[in-house]
Amino acid sequence: MKVSLALTVFWIVLGVVIWNGFFDLYVSRGAREYAQLRVEAERDHKPAPVMAEVQSRAQRDGVVNATIYAGLVVIGGLVTVRAAARIKRTP
Repeated sequence: MKVSLALTVFWIVLGVVIWNGFFDLYVSRGAREYAQLRVEAERDHKPAPVMAEVQSRAQRDGVVNATIYAGLVVIGGLVTVRAAARIKRTP
């Protein structure tokens, strides 16, 4: 039972780390996208993009995608822990 609890905690912590990693990736992509849009706007003599709009979109995409990826990993890990616990209990 202690092993199952430790593995469950491990998968949840791994999910949090994955969520943070993917969220950070999307937010940093948003910053790069803003910089690119800004340079393109200056080159083409167009109005500059609004950073809050670009970052808001990047954050929204980051939350959605990070939740999907981390959720899949955590669910897969917890299913594996449960399956392993059942096999161990079988005589």
